[in-house]
Amino acid sequence: MAPKKPTQILEDVLENLSERNFKKFCSGLVGRDKRVKKNQVEKKDFLEVAEVMIDKYADEALKVAEELLRDMDCEQAANDLVEETKEAGLYWVADSPSEMTVKDFWMSKKDDPEVYSVTENNYRNRVALLITNIKFSDEKLSRHGAEKDEENMEKLLQSLGYEVVKYQNLTGKRIDEALKDFAKHPKLKQTDSVFVVIMSHGKLGKILGVDCKEGNPDEFAVDKIYKYLNSNGCQALINKPKVVILQACRGVRSGATTWVHDGESTGPPAALPEEQGPELEKSAHVEKDFIALLASTPDNKAYRETANGSILIQNIVKVFTPESYQKHIIDLFTKVQDFVSKCGDDKQKQMPVIDRMTLNKKFYLYPGLLDN
Repeated sequence: MAPKKPTQILEDVLENLSERNFKKFCSGLVGRDKRVKKNQVEKKDFLEVAEVMIDKYADEALKVAEELLRDMDCEQAANDLVEETKEAGLYWVADSPSEMTVKDFWMSKKDDPEVYSVTENNYRNRVALLITNIKFSDEKLSRHGAEKDEENMEKLLQSLGYEVVKYQNLTGKRIDEALKDFAKHPKLKQTDSVFVVIMSHGKLGKILGVDCKEGNPDEFAVDKIYKYLNSNGCQALINKPKVVILQACRGVRSGATTWVHDGESTGPPAALPEEQGPELEKSAHVEKDFIALLASTPDNKAYRETANGSILIQNIVKVFTPESYQKHIIDLFTKVQDFVSKCGDDKQKQMPVIDRMTLNKKFYLYPGLLDN
């Protein structure tokens, strides 16, 4: 029997999808990169959609289909596609997680001038800061479900090779001190990158400490993170990626109620909806190699489930899987944005923001690089 052509492979896989998943696939195709227009797949059959993909993506059509199917959690359909593609002798070996290990991928990127350098020694010295405010002086502000966020983020950071410096229930002043101490951490000279994750109540430009109450703002200014870790504040991190994740409200507006929010003031838990530095010997951009993911757009709330933790952290854990090693940090954060934007209901919506993005290369995390 002659090997199947790409169009036939795509048609067969799409035909085996449920009606709902086929519509979801077409929607993902339209939203992917604007090559495919809505009217080109709307109310079209499996063969017509397959032909559009071949026309728009040519040799990459099968790879694109696999990525869309895995994004939809249609793992069996994606695996069937891979098997049929292999049988036809068309498989994209270089990009396949099943054919390339994390170490193989790292080897292919380690000398690429467009990729941030990661050596095995750097990887062994990775360090991250994790601050989680759960219990507040005003008990009605306590962030039920944040324990799950702390647990999930600590496990995730460790899986990415980071030693986690962890704090819990800090005032604004203590958050400030924790950042200053972290900027002096001895491992920063050897690390290739850092993560700073802060989870608390918040408002625009501020993270709230555990003693916040009427008449006592107890705040930490977000800008100080960049001040303490920039080229003036921390020379050890010059030219190294600095990833900031903030799970906190940035205002009181709903993006679209069963969820509680991480704002300046909350009621009892509801059901579902959250200095001058040293002189440098050589000049450097004062703020470079940062990327931040903020839980919501300015003036809006960030939501948290009391059982499962915040919507942002849940989706970060979903996206940052061991299989995601071929995606750089911007791609990963963009996928988190997409997932979170689809959560909620007509009254409550949340859209994370990629902020203060000054990376000038691709940053890959290589999860499990040194695992046996």
